[in-house]
Amino acid sequence: MGFWHTGYLEFHDEADLSYTYQSQQPIYHCQHCDLHFDSMDDLRRHRFESHPYLRPQLFVRGVELGATPFRVTRLAKPSEFVVERCTNASFNGKPTKPEEIPKLLSKVNNDRVTVKLTNDGPPAVFELVFKIAEEQHIKGVEASFVRFTNRKELSVKALEGFIKECKAFNTADTYYSGICDYLYGVMSRERRPDSRIPYAQYPERFNQAADALMDYNRPLAHIVRSLVAFHFNHFENASIFSPSGRLHMAAIRFDTILKGGQWDKKNTPAKKLSNVPEDLLTDHETLRILRWIELPLSELATEAGNISALVKRDITEFDRLKLNILLTEAYTANGNFLKARNIARELITNPKTSGWAERSLIRLPGKE
Repeated sequence: MGFWHTGYLEFHDEADLSYTYQSQQPIYHCQHCDLHFDSMDDLRRHRFESHPYLRPQLFVRGVELGATPFRVTRLAKPSEFVVERCTNASFNGKPTKPEEIPKLLSKVNNDRVTVKLTNDGPPAVFELVFKIAEEQHIKGVEASFVRFTNRKELSVKALEGFIKECKAFNTADTYYSGICDYLYGVMSRERRPDSRIPYAQYPERFNQAADALMDYNRPLAHIVRSLVAFHFNHFENASIFSPSGRLHMAAIRFDTILKGGQWDKKNTPAKKLSNVPEDLLTDHETLRILRWIELPLSELATEAGNISALVKRDITEFDRLKLNILLTEAYTANGNFLKARNIARELITNPKTSGWAERSLIRLPGKE
């Protein structure tokens, strides 16, 4: 569980941050639907065919830019910037050819850039903030994070100490800020007495963390983003972002169940699912969910009472949804079909779980 809880796993040196993660082939997500693609060309083709409109567009590494400033934290090739549906352009107010924009952007290291694209319709203005993090600063932040977690304390004072230590790594300030946003969000979510952030605002901190870490191809960044995606029940994204481990398997299983697949009866031993950096950042409530989802149905059936007890506590609705899915499957496995049907009926009104709930009601004995 998280380094701030009893039961913390020992975590000694910087090498532990990378041994479980290997860079994977990029996945390009459509920001207008749930589909994703293996290439930027496929995404653009889908974007223009399925979600057409005339506004000029700018893509960075397959991400379509909008009104929010986009952070670029690592070097990018001209091919990673794509301009579409544009006849005229300007770069920081200076007119230029649209085809020159990718080349100009690839040359920026530390600056704030405004790109304006126009065609026959309304213009589109994009803000890009370039702050290319130096490798030694990235490693400095990660070494500081290791020392921070070894103190086994999550508090405002401890986080302020971590931030103070990271100030020397100024090119990686977005990196450590994203990590801190996540941990501040955890403190708020756990209703820590010294948390300065109201409970209702923890989702905002989680989203800020995911946005800040979007462009970092580092194990910690991927783990935080996958934990945030899993918390918000974006299971497919969580499975894509996460390194191998318990979270990766859990995200795949939830995603499979909700899309009509069956609970995998084979169980991977817990030893093989261990991922030390991931365990360090996983709160106790989430870890319980991860441990339940990895069980074979025969063992999950015996956990119905414990799952039900957690559902009745004052928890987030995001976690309640996951727990109710688990509880329905547990009741089904132990033969308590009436309780399983009652939960499925409640979840049939939720767009995310409606298909799964309908299938559950069909397979459960009894009549509606």
